[in-house]
Amino acid sequence: MFGRDKQSGIVSVDNLTRAARATIEKALIRHYSVGTRAGAEESTAKKAAAAANFLSGQAPNPMHDGIDLPQVQAEAREWIRKNIEMRELVVQTLRVTAAARPVGTRNGAMSDGSLSILSEFSSDSTETPDPLAYEALVRRAIATLPHNTQVQLMRFTKAED
Repeated sequence: MFGRDKQSGIVSVDNLTRAARATIEKALIRHYSVGTRAGAEESTAKKAAAAANFLSGQAPNPMHDGIDLPQVQAEAREWIRKNIEMRELVVQTLRVTAAARPVGTRNGAMSDGSLSILSEFSSDSTETPDPLAYEALVRRAIATLPHNTQVQLMRFTKAED
């Protein structure tokens, strides 16, 4: 069961998945920023957000209109193919999110994109999400980012009051 209370010292699944999604997006911003010309930060952030939405099973955001989503999705797949740490985070986040959704609800069904990511990349990962292992994975992924970003993201990983 995910999301134990404060007495157990475990962070809620919602906070962990938010931290994971934000970590994936920040890592993608760093990825897309390499070799980008000055002044292209907004475009880079928009592209990273679209890729992060895809990798974390979120529906495309209307703010991403004008972005070549099939191209961004292909780039995101290539990125996690080369980035083992983020691949594990993506796969486990999809699994944790699926496990936390109520069965039989419209929101409980995984998107085709999520299913294809799991189909392609999940053989490297453990099948059943473990709350403690997932929390450790999220924290390790956050630790790969610059310090100021780590500080921002670690707020999500604190146990709830």
